[in-house]
Formats: sequence, C-alpha cells, structure tokens
Amino acid sequence: MSSHRRFVTSVAWSMLGNAANNLVGFAVFAVIVRLVEPSAIGVLAFAVVFVDMGKIFVSAGVPDLIVRQKEWSDGYANMCFWLNMLVGALSALVVVFIVGPLADINFAPGTTPILAVLATCFLIDAARVVPESRLRRDFNYRALARRGLIANILSGVLGIGMALTGWGIWALVAQRVSSSLLTTILTLAAAGWAPHFKVSFTGAGSATAHGMGLAGASLLKLLTTRLPDLMLGLFLGPVPVALYRVGARGFEALFQLAVNPISSVSLSSFAQKEHEGILGQAYLSTLRVLGILIFPVFLGAAALAGHFVILIFGPNWDDSAVVMGILCAAAPAAMVSTLLHAALSAARNTKLIFSLYVVSAASTVLVLLVTIPLHGLVWSAAALAIRSYLGTVFSTILAAKTIGITATKALRAAFPSLLSSWIMLGALLALSTLLQNQHMLVQIPLLIAAGIAIYAFMMGIIFRRSTLAALSGAAEIFPQFAKLQLPAAWTKLLDRAHLRGHKAGLGS
Repeated sequence: MSSHRRFVTSVAWSMLGNAANNLVGFAVFAVIVRLVEPSAIGVLAFAVVFVDMGKIFVSAGVPDLIVRQKEWSDGYANMCFWLNMLVGALSALVVVFIVGPLADINFAPGTTPILAVLATCFLIDAARVVPESRLRRDFNYRALARRGLIANILSGVLGIGMALTGWGIWALVAQRVSSSLLTTILTLAAAGWAPHFKVSFTGAGSATAHGMGLAGASLLKLLTTRLPDLMLGLFLGPVPVALYRVGARGFEALFQLAVNPISSVSLSSFAQKEHEGILGQAYLSTLRVLGILIFPVFLGAAALAGHFVILIFGPNWDDSAVVMGILCAAAPAAMVSTLLHAALSAARNTKLIFSLYVVSAASTVLVLLVTIPLHGLVWSAAALAIRSYLGTVFSTILAAKTIGITATKALRAAFPSLLSSWIMLGALLALSTLLQNQHMLVQIPLLIAAGIAIYAFMMGIIFRRSTLAALSGAAEIFPQFAKLQLPAAWTKLLDRAHLRGHKAGLGS
C-alpha cells in the first residue's frame, strides 16, 4: 500500500471509529439517564471532570514522542510506559486523598468512593498509551477503531444491565471503568508489545518537559468546556450539574460528528496552504463553505432541542432542553474557534493558541462566578453563549495578522450564513409555537422542511453572491470536487460561480 493510500485509509478508519464510538457512547448514556436518578448523573459528571484532568497528565506528550521516532525503540517505549504508570499512580493518589475529601465537603457526601474507583482508570489508561501509540505509528487505525467499538459496546451492555437491576450511580461507574479496561486489554493484544522490568530512564527529562507543555494547553481546553460542571456543582449541587450535562451531551454528540473531524482535516489542508503562502485565502474559503454547511445544522438543532431531549432522554429534562438549545445556538462561534486554532497551528503560532486558551478559561470563570449565584443554570448557559461569540471575535482580531487575513474579511465570510441561520431559528421557534398542539412526530418533519426552505431562500436569493463565491472556493479546498463528472447544468453553475466569486472579490 502506498504511503498516500495508507494515510487516507488511516484517516478514514480514525473518523469512522470516533463516530461509531461517539454514537454508541451517546446511546448508552441516553438509556442510563432514563434509569438512574438525576443526582447520580450529577455526581458522576462532577467526578469525571477530575478523572479527565488526570488522564491529560497520564498521556500528555508520549503519543507524539513515540510516533515521531524514526525507528521503534523497545527501551524508549519501556521507559515511557513506566513513566506513564508513575504519573497515573500519583494522579490517583491526588484524586483519592485530596480531591475526594474536598468534594465530600463542598459538593456531595460520598463522592470519595466513586472517585476512588474511577481513579483506577489512571493506571488502566496509562498502560494503554504506549501500545496505542505503536498502533498509530504503524497506521493501524483499523485495529484501534474495532477494539474501541467492541469495548464500548460490551461496557455499555454492562452499564445498562446494572442500571436495570437498580445499581444506580455504580452502573455509570462500572460502564466507564470496564470500557477503559477492555480497551486496554484489546489494544495490548493488538500491538504485540509488552513492557519489561529492566528500565532505563534516559530521556525521561525531555519526555516530561515535552508532556507538561502539551498538558498545560490540553488542561486549559478541558477546563473551558467543563468549568460549568465544576462550578454548578460547587454552587448549586448535583442536580443542576445533571441538567446541564444532559443538555450538553446532546450538543456534544452533534458537535463531535459535525465539527471535530474538521479540526484534523483542516489542519492538514492549512499546513499545505501555509507552505504555498495562501493560508489566509484558504481560511476564508473554508470558513465560507463550512459556515454554509454547518451553521444551519446547529441553529436548526437549537430549534428542535426540546423535541430531541424529550424523545431521547425523557420528559423530565425541560431545563436540559433549554441548555442544549443555547449551546447549539453558540456552536457557530465554537466551530470558527476550532477552525482558527487549526490555522494558527498550521502557522506554528502555538504561543497565541495557548494565550487564547488562557483568556477563554479566565473569561469563562468570570462569567460563571457572576451568573451562577445570581441567575442559576439557564442564564449561565446563555451568558456562556454570548461569551463564546465575543471571544471568537476577539480571537479573530488577535489571530488575523498571523494567518494573513483581516477580521473584517473573516466577518464578511461568515456573516451571510450566520445571519440566515439565525433568521431560520427565529422563524422555526415561531412556527413551533403555532404547531404546539400537534403531535411531536408531526411537528419535527414540518419544522425540518420549513428550516430547509427558509435557509435555502436566504442563501439562494438574498445572499446568492456569497453562495456562488463559496461554491467557487469549494473546488480549491476539495480538489476532488473538480474531478467529479457532474451534469452540464451543475458545471455551468460552477463556472459561473467561479467568475462571479472572483469578480466580487470575495475569495481574496
């Protein structure tokens, strides 16, 4: 297999594996949410934040170091394995003996035993880092995808079975720990590598320094997304955390499917365009095309959030539906931030990326400190959505020069699809009110059809020039698009789009 074909195949398996695992995980979560108390969901969501923090330090930097090695070294891999195990053990001790007692006092009594069991994931996941990195080094993403999916399905069956038989929160704990354990066992078997006890810690210093640098940025990124869980728990207790987490889980499932693949794919594309000296042009074209495709998906999901939450999680999660709707409404800003960070990474400006994470985390803390004690869950989510949009504008202004654009051009690229999507959202909310006496299964298709019609009218008539410019830029972003044998009418449309897009000066 050629290197190019192996790369494409690996990317495909990676994306397929992530999508399948996310769907399975979401399905299991949806079933368990219907079977356990909201307070149990809140306690686990609060505890998992600290588990995810510890996992960052367990694996930070090692996969990159293993993959980047010119030749595989058993000695170096063995050193990394035992270094990971040491960090995993220290993380477990901190969580059990420091975080646990503090959580018992400030959040919910009885959190420590749950954290103690979840902390075993630090050691389990630490044992998986090196063999998983070897599979990635060998481009064996197929094995990773298959074993991850098998582990998630089996652990999901265990969790649902325990929830059905009344285990409550321990069903959630068992599902998470068993998923880590099964994934690690299957990964070790697939990698064909095992550690040994003769250890040389040569190179441990540089590996640790590299890992801590990456861990800092990853920790800030995690905190930005999970601070609401922490601060809602500290101020209001487990049930508001559960309400927020259920709403956020619906949003995250859509975001992982629609936006997360963009990060890795756009990074590869932007890196190539950076070498060609046209990173700014590529960023604007990509923003325009993806905005047209993705903005209406999330604003449409915001309109349908109430229907979605009732169908998937049950009728007792009204506040969660509001949270999901607000988060989906803020998704365009999150997508632009993802795209912007990919462009900055391609431009090798990691210092600015880290600075933006710092500002984002600090502003999130400030917003939550002001809104949670005074206004509670829903207004806090709304304030975070506003902060997301303002933060994206601020980040674009700071990053514009680095990637070769102006903030005004970026706004012009995103504005038509964003405005059209918001108009669509407003119309769908009004229509939903008119249809409230209809059965939900009647409302949903009518709302979807109306949303498609409204958005198509806005982009096809009102913002026709911007749509044509986006079509002309699509062939530049996706070269394979130009090779397709399209009908004559489509070919004429694209030729016309190319001429009018350049004439309007929107592609520069």
